[in-house]
Amino acid sequence: MTSKIPRAYTLTQRRFVEEFLQGNQPVIVTGEATRWPAHGKWSPEYLVDRFGERDVLVYNSLFSLTDMTTLSDYVKRNFNKPDQKTHEYIRWYSRLSDLEIPWSDSVFDELSKDWQHPSFLPSSSYLLPFCTAPEHVSAAENFFPYRGLFISARSARTRLHRDPLGSQAILWQVYGEKDVTFYHPKHDRLLRDGREFFDPISPDANKFPRHADATPVFRDTLEPGEILFIPDGWFHDVTCLSDSISVTWNFVCDARAEPFLECLENEAGGGELDAVRFFLAGMIDRGISASEIARVVRRHLASRAAHA
Repeated sequence: MTSKIPRAYTLTQRRFVEEFLQGNQPVIVTGEATRWPAHGKWSPEYLVDRFGERDVLVYNSLFSLTDMTTLSDYVKRNFNKPDQKTHEYIRWYSRLSDLEIPWSDSVFDELSKDWQHPSFLPSSSYLLPFCTAPEHVSAAENFFPYRGLFISARSARTRLHRDPLGSQAILWQVYGEKDVTFYHPKHDRLLRDGREFFDPISPDANKFPRHADATPVFRDTLEPGEILFIPDGWFHDVTCLSDSISVTWNFVCDARAEPFLECLENEAGGGELDAVRFFLAGMIDRGISASEIARVVRRHLASRAAHA
């Protein structure tokens, strides 16, 4: 039976860590981001007025790059279209590799005063980005893996997937609405064939013959001002019900390190390893393998525990 995602108006950090992070359960926090200046301020018109001539990258529902254009051009061609059919959207990331592409670093710098690191989310003891107490990081001010502005026309979709390398994620819905569907991690063998995922909208019964045995656990509509926590391993499918602006970022907390380390030890990750190397720069060698990264990180975790 499919249920609504659990909601909390406020959430203490302790409850979040114990019940949702360590419990590996999704949750929507409803009462925090509505107090930030961005709420009601970050409209398409506002972003276009400030950043319309910046270059942005456009992706499709399978996360493949399809175009590079300006923010103004994408919004002009795709927003406020009642018959919109495109599944393409802007994924405007802050830097996560040495590649020279249109990163959104300067945009996040200019917008940093409009929002905050969520109070329920730990600000220290991360593996990605690497941060040891008493040091602190903030998603509003520091690099996080896959921190990005998602600017999406109505009907834009990210097809069923799970986030890379056993990481967790936050999705803050700023403008518009999104339909979110979650499948449990235990259905991995039913929903994934290598790097290809089952598509609930266009089922392929030949490739996924037992897909009917995997029913969604949660389905809900994410409203403006709500913050969604996406636990590691959960399969999720997201469709914009209206023109949309979101901020998202991934991370790996010490409290939920094992799925990340298991991915590395199994040599999983592919292209995502470049991001891991970027965020662990100075701690690992540039050419180090996934399993070697895991050994280094385990040593650091053991050292942290010994000095705690």
